[in-house]
Amino acid sequence: MSGQSLRDLKRNTEMLILVELVVSPATKLKDISKNLGITVQAVSQYVASMRREGLVRDSGGKLKPTRRGMQMLQEHFTGLKLEVDSILRRIRVVDACVAIAAKRITKGQHIGLEMEDGMLMAFPEKRASSMGIASESAEEGDDVLVRQLEGIVDMELGSLLVVEAPSESEGGSKKARVASARAVLDDFSPGLLVAGDMTGAALLMKAAGEMFTIHAPVESAMSALSKGVDVAFCGTRESVDQMLEAVSDLRKETGYEIKRRSYKA
Repeated sequence: MSGQSLRDLKRNTEMLILVELVVSPATKLKDISKNLGITVQAVSQYVASMRREGLVRDSGGKLKPTRRGMQMLQEHFTGLKLEVDSILRRIRVVDACVAIAAKRITKGQHIGLEMEDGMLMAFPEKRASSMGIASESAEEGDDVLVRQLEGIVDMELGSLLVVEAPSESEGGSKKARVASARAVLDDFSPGLLVAGDMTGAALLMKAAGEMFTIHAPVESAMSALSKGVDVAFCGTRESVDQMLEAVSDLRKETGYEIKRRSYKA
């Protein structure tokens, strides 16, 4: 979401007025004024606007939400919940993590965390942008629990190559330029190949000579990209659009830009 609903103070206040009318059907404007901490005049102005919009109506001398008002109330707070949940996920405090020991680690040592080839590595007694304390001893290559984290891991996002395969109606992988796709993949040299659909899997098998299991392709690609792994994603237009939408959403939500290029096989 864009965050507009959180910033729309007028609409938020109107929805809170509707909540007051639902919770206390006999409530008066002065009661709403007191509960919301705004003047009676302001409540009156909001209600007048809500009447014009068809959100409230007068019935038997009482102000009641309309069917449209109730529908908008549900949609508004559902949207707010999704938006707040998204924000909380982005700002959640992480106090512990699991990393791979780059060298032998002793419990209680200060640990520097760095991302290498998509793996979070733990270096004993090394200064890094993200630091913590080893909760256990570990040999090189072991997974190790690191607590009391401070800072953010310094890393770069991976690059994305999007290879669009012909749709089935266009002949699918049978009509793709396999040799050219192979050359593009070799030049890009990705750390991960991802098939967005069966046609993409068939094209990748022909171009790269590997078998693929299609499981949460967009999520897998985004996870790898976030860890600094270069990804080649192959699929028909529908799958490609889903991948590009995920990249666009990441930029909108975090400001992070994934470098990408496209090739139509």
